[in-house]
Amino acid sequence: MATCEKCGATNTESSKFCYSCGAPLRMSPPSPPLPPRPDQGTRATPFDDLIGRPPQPKPQPASGSGSLLPTVLGIVALVLGAGILIFLILVNQEQKAEAGRTQARLAAIDQNLELVNRRLEQGDKKVAGLQSESQVMQEHMGLTESELKRAQALARQLQQEQARNVNLLNEQIAAKADAEKVDTLKQEADTKIAGVSNDVSQVREEVRSGQEELNKTKAELARIGVQVTEQGNMIATNSTGLDELRKRGERDYLTFSIRKKQRTNLAGIGLELRKADVGKQFVDFKLYVDDRSMDHKKIYVNRPVTFYAGRNRALYEVVVNEVKKDVMVGYVSTPKVLAAAAPTR
Repeated sequence: MATCEKCGATNTESSKFCYSCGAPLRMSPPSPPLPPRPDQGTRATPFDDLIGRPPQPKPQPASGSGSLLPTVLGIVALVLGAGILIFLILVNQEQKAEAGRTQARLAAIDQNLELVNRRLEQGDKKVAGLQSESQVMQEHMGLTESELKRAQALARQLQQEQARNVNLLNEQIAAKADAEKVDTLKQEADTKIAGVSNDVSQVREEVRSGQEELNKTKAELARIGVQVTEQGNMIATNSTGLDELRKRGERDYLTFSIRKKQRTNLAGIGLELRKADVGKQFVDFKLYVDDRSMDHKKIYVNRPVTFYAGRNRALYEVVVNEVKKDVMVGYVSTPKVLAAAAPTR
């Protein structure tokens, strides 16, 4: 570049006159061009030729630009790996949640099964009670043998059906304990449980009906002086009840009226009154059986004393119906073939 000494304008080195004021320019020797860099080529442009500027070095790409691609690929791989990891974590959490829900459903099924088992046990107890009461009714109220067998067969059939339902339910749970089938299994279990509940309800209704009938029977017997014990035996509480038992002809009944310290023998046994409490209506007496003597204390009225005697171990029964001053009144019940003709004193 050349500077005008007159106006100070800057002109090209090839110009001989100032573009601004037209004054002649003093030519200065051109400065030598800078040598090109060894790693760069030179590139001349038309503008350089116009102004007389030497060719400029050709720019080269930066040496580190080639390493950007692996870096980008690494970042992309890292992002993809993080995404896959997050997805797997979410899937794992969902599986854990589903497993928890499945476990809860199975626990609910176990509770339902336990409830069914308890109901079945209660039903078995009620059926057993119904069978015992049916036997008493058959013996003492004249139920036919066919009716009793039908009731017993119905009870056994119900027990077998309940056992089959429970076994089938357990087998289905063991075979279908898969998370994908839990809902279906639960519906099947609910259906089975509903069926068992209906069976239990039917048994409960039958037991209730049988209990009502038994209560009516007990009330009718009590009205005529006959009482049914917890073991299902009948005892007479007065002379009318004793006559009713004699009419049935199942056993023989020998009455007694024993004074204090006076031994009385009936049907091969001996009785001796030791104490009579009229106010509280109980007695103490001594029983002589098969060369043995046994003391019985605080025996209240209408509370049977049972024992076995004789070579055949026959069942005897002593019942005190009334307590007077130094006197007890009652009867001895024996099997028909063992009864004595009359008491001896």
